[in-house]
Amino acid sequence: MGKLWSRKKDDAGKAQLVEADLSALTVTRPTVIYVSGFLTNNNRPGFIAGGIKQTEALLEGRLNDGGSPDVYAWSHTSLANLFNLAAYNMFPGRRASKAGYELGAGVLMPLVAKDFTRDKKGKVSGTPLPPEEARAKLRNVTFFGYSAGSIVAQETFNATLKMMKGIGYDEKDARGLLKEVALLSVGTISRPSKEVDRFSTVYLVASNDRINRMKNWIWGTMGTALRTVFTRYGWKKDKKELSVRPLSKSSLFLSAAVRPTLYEWKYDEDGQRKEKKWFQPLYPKWLLRRSYHELPHYITTDDNNNPFSRIALYTLTNAVNRTSTPDPAELVKPPAQDIHDEEAKAAYADKIERAKRPSPAGLNGVPKKSLF
Repeated sequence: MGKLWSRKKDDAGKAQLVEADLSALTVTRPTVIYVSGFLTNNNRPGFIAGGIKQTEALLEGRLNDGGSPDVYAWSHTSLANLFNLAAYNMFPGRRASKAGYELGAGVLMPLVAKDFTRDKKGKVSGTPLPPEEARAKLRNVTFFGYSAGSIVAQETFNATLKMMKGIGYDEKDARGLLKEVALLSVGTISRPSKEVDRFSTVYLVASNDRINRMKNWIWGTMGTALRTVFTRYGWKKDKKELSVRPLSKSSLFLSAAVRPTLYEWKYDEDGQRKEKKWFQPLYPKWLLRRSYHELPHYITTDDNNNPFSRIALYTLTNAVNRTSTPDPAELVKPPAQDIHDEEAKAAYADKIERAKRPSPAGLNGVPKKSLF
């Protein structure tokens, strides 16, 4: 089965990878659960530790009190998780893998139920908590899903919803409570248009991300073909400017083209370049093609790299500091404790404002309109 991990310092002060006991986990403070792609398996500790370290570095000192959130990472059992991707995308409204149930039972259910248990056959028991108590506890949880992890995060919702109903929650009430959970989904390969009434979600998807485009061809062949032939979807995918579209009141979809380069500049607190950071391509070099799917494209803070710059940082920062139901449109705004100067803040705010677009026409029967 998959596993949940954190990094803890040993007696020598060196950070070590430690497996978390899901059966004993209790979230009591701002916590980020990073769920990565299918290559992050139980037998690849380097991938697991790297994901945690990268998320920790991104959010270091970002809490309003100057502290940092707790960070965990999920690892998959094996490459067999690829089957799970196909199964979920066939049945996004109800599919939940074993990983989804494990995360739901270990992370979320103890926050909405007293004395919650789930046996080996999947039978659940527990007593629903008072709504306000459950809301306050769920606000400590932020999921950060990348690539295949975007699907596991959605399956965690499906599994948790089913378990909440199993202990007596009404579905409408359960969905309302689960909107207290924030989700940043990047390099998304789930089906956002089918996920509009779930966690409070911000999606970041590159228009030229080949993994995402492959998913679109598989699950929406006719629509993708028509867009490719008759719109700018195909021939301007590499030049697409940032667009920000609400899919619902609880989900926001951001899209833009990313560069083929495999580096980003890191800056100091004065805004000066200090390091050129290279990252590994997803596709092997001999293939002579770019995937545009690598995580650094989505979490960059280099404003000269691509239009997604700072969006993931701000979304996660606002998420771990929230004190009320998260509003995706508010999550992407500059946080109060942002270290950038006023000029940079204004430029970012203008970028988001200019990128706003109406909701897609006909989504779930809703006419084309703006939800901002």
